[in-house]
Amino acid sequence: MGQKSAEKSKLSRTAWVVIVLLFLLTVISNADKAIIGFASVPIMKELGLNAEQWGIVGSVFFLLYSISAVLGGMLADKVGTRVVIAGMVIIWSLVQFSTLFMSSFAFLLITRIILGAGEGPAYSLAMTAASKWLPKEKRGIGISLVSVGGPLGVAISAPILMSMISNYGWRSAFIATGVVGAIWVVAWLWIVKEKKESAEESIVSEVDVNQAASQENTKFSSVLLSKNFIFIALCGFATYWSFTIGLNWLPNYLENVRKLDAEVLSIVVALPWILITLSQISFSMISDRLFHKTKSVVKGRVFVLGPVMLAGAVCYFIGSLLSSNLLAIALLSLGLTFGCITLVLGPAILMELVSKQHQGKIQGWFMAITSLGGIVGPYVTGYLIEHSSSAAAGFEFAFIVCGVVLLVFGGLVWALVRPKKSEVPLITQELPKSV
Repeated sequence: MGQKSAEKSKLSRTAWVVIVLLFLLTVISNADKAIIGFASVPIMKELGLNAEQWGIVGSVFFLLYSISAVLGGMLADKVGTRVVIAGMVIIWSLVQFSTLFMSSFAFLLITRIILGAGEGPAYSLAMTAASKWLPKEKRGIGISLVSVGGPLGVAISAPILMSMISNYGWRSAFIATGVVGAIWVVAWLWIVKEKKESAEESIVSEVDVNQAASQENTKFSSVLLSKNFIFIALCGFATYWSFTIGLNWLPNYLENVRKLDAEVLSIVVALPWILITLSQISFSMISDRLFHKTKSVVKGRVFVLGPVMLAGAVCYFIGSLLSSNLLAIALLSLGLTFGCITLVLGPAILMELVSKQHQGKIQGWFMAITSLGGIVGPYVTGYLIEHSSSAAAGFEFAFIVCGVVLLVFGGLVWALVRPKKSEVPLITQELPKSV
């Protein structure tokens, strides 16, 4: 029994290939998002934009993001994740190529809205696709391997794209990511086939469906309206508030307020994304160990997520008040780092709340609510900067507000998220003895 369990927890060669491709997907997706922050200064100068307008540029990206995340999840449940993911990346690439013709604020807004619609389902579908290939005991670290492509995408692309922007103009960076996206689509469609459930997984799914008829907490509608899902999604909202400030405003802050030169900036701007990568892997491994030991989502996942979010809030509070460039950058980087933990532990918790046939939808709804933080955060930041006595004072206030959001929603998750299913040993939920 122990040997069978160990074999089932191993990843197949095909699963590893899928995980690598999904990792590259998140690398490309986040590089696409990050370019706008790297190119903020030259774009604002060329188009004559003020801070509040730039906040709008950051926010409109998420206008259709929520809707497309939900629709993408629903579509993936019907036709499969493979085709939907390929369609998304085609949209990204076309939008990136279109920036070659950008000449106005209105054009910039339109491209950001379309790009956001294309990228809306990306993270949730990557998590859903990865989960199909991952054994339950490996989901925390497996999802992290995919998720860390996000921060690594920013960290890896930062020096390359900033060099291209400096030497060849900001449009060259957009074109480059469009080319990379097109190459990825070809590889994805060529290599990956939609995963079919094995006989054992089908039996487990049937058992889940039968249990859903008598257990309210496995019904999709009741999970969607439950306090557990709502608080986890609001924690995601806080995460995206912090995450999008890092994407849209941090390079601008470092250049205009902290006065870092181009060479130092290209290195420093990658720091928080490297830290996010390391922290997501570390905390997911800790979470997996606790989950394996306790068989409890609360003890293994929730009790890691909440404290880390609060640590992020503290780092924002302190970092915003320091005059030392070195200490301020270090603490603000840690604030952004710890604030992003929901992106790996949130989906892992949600996978335990619904049966297989609803996993695409619940992840889509999670990202829909999460992405609202991406609408509010950048605009609030831009408004505070534009209407403060100085850019430095505006940024300081914006970082404190972000810390408060992390503190409130991270604290609510830590104190109140208690999935009933998490207290049932998952080992007993595998297969009926008669199978």
